[in-house]
Amino acid sequence: EAMFDVVGIRNHKEEEDDAFLNTKLAELDQELHKISGSNKGAYDAACKTNPAYVQGRKFRLAFLRSRHFDAKKAAGVIINHFHLKQEVFAGYPLEFLAREMKFTDLSPDAREFVEAGYAQLLPSKDAAGRFVFFFASGLKKYKTVESLLQAFWYLMTCKSRNEEIQQCGHVAVVYTLGQTDRLEVGIGLYNMIVCAAGIEVSALHWCDATWGMRFFISAQKLYMDNFTRFRLQAHSGTREEVDFGLRTYGINMDDCPVKPDNTLDTTFHNKWLEAQKQYEENISSPAILVPRRFDVLFGRSKRCMQHPGTMRCQLLVEMNFEEYEGEGKVERNLIAEKVVRIIHESGGRFLKWEGDSTTGAWKEVDHDVARAKVTHFFRGFRERKQKRQKQVNMSAPKRGIDSGNKTDMNASTSLPAKVLDSSAFYKKMRAGGMDGSNAESVETESIET
Repeated sequence: EAMFDVVGIRNHKEEEDDAFLNTKLAELDQELHKISGSNKGAYDAACKTNPAYVQGRKFRLAFLRSRHFDAKKAAGVIINHFHLKQEVFAGYPLEFLAREMKFTDLSPDAREFVEAGYAQLLPSKDAAGRFVFFFASGLKKYKTVESLLQAFWYLMTCKSRNEEIQQCGHVAVVYTLGQTDRLEVGIGLYNMIVCAAGIEVSALHWCDATWGMRFFISAQKLYMDNFTRFRLQAHSGTREEVDFGLRTYGINMDDCPVKPDNTLDTTFHNKWLEAQKQYEENISSPAILVPRRFDVLFGRSKRCMQHPGTMRCQLLVEMNFEEYEGEGKVERNLIAEKVVRIIHESGGRFLKWEGDSTTGAWKEVDHDVARAKVTHFFRGFRERKQKRQKQVNMSAPKRGIDSGNKTDMNASTSLPAKVLDSSAFYKKMRAGGMDGSNAESVETESIET
């Protein structure tokens, strides 16, 4: 099960109707009441301070989804969440414990770390459609462990707002490549997320330039719990070898923010961070920066055309093309509506980029525009099909009988009549009779022919 999670084979998404969610939320409430002990003090204090947040449907669903609606596990993680939050942010007022964290709550050192982009989401998902969290740990020496923990707590909070990450988990990549960094810090951050976050880390890829690190990690695995042991994958060698290893797990390393000169590309991270700040200040709803797996993207760029959702939509168009061509205008609209409905039912959206490359984001278009996009795909497929047929016709050889040469109707090339007309050969055989008196001459002519 864990190895399936690592390569992204399993699909954890549940059918979340209201009856199912209400049942699971009631089970979670019962499990929380059963828990007792010193660790529950922070949870109880948060409940008294802001019960609307702590007992809110949105907050609790994040933990249920990340634990595949196992109410007992989700209850334990919620208790750990408040206990660890109280420790990481020691000295903060009690009201901070009972609300969602904001960027402005961070210490100056933690803000600097977050803004620098040493830990960021990649602009593309892996082959299984999961978000990829990238930590270039070797490029930045954090000033204090406390500031590093606060920064990761904020990033963890931002990720837990995304329902897709709650349902499907995400992949973490720790990229050291020869930089001196302690394995214990990375594993500690991983355990913090696993034990206290409303998200799941489906796989953790540790990348280092020294081959000895792979053996060290293998030894460390002996002391890890089963959940962590099978999800930790080590990649060693040159940068090219490490990148190839990550690609085999479906991670697009073309979007790696670490440049060959060991500097960071923070273009996408800056947009993502600005979107989080605007959401926290209630300026706008969360911007769509990373499309879902089945989203259909408007645009002619390679990234748009090769996005899985766009290619899937084009395949649906191809499957329905013969029916589409044989119908009138009204029926064609109904077929286009059917394709749009299939996309929406699978969780896909029709997205169009608005704004420039620095400050823009994806916006979902309305139903009529989506149907027009599908109709455009049908027209495009028709044009490509006609073009291919025209090329086939132009490359096909001319067939028939040339006026001056006797040729076979099915011949693909113009050959001498002696080769194509074997009547002379058979006449020679008959003239030789059955006794083979002319066998030698017949055999010689046969070979020459």
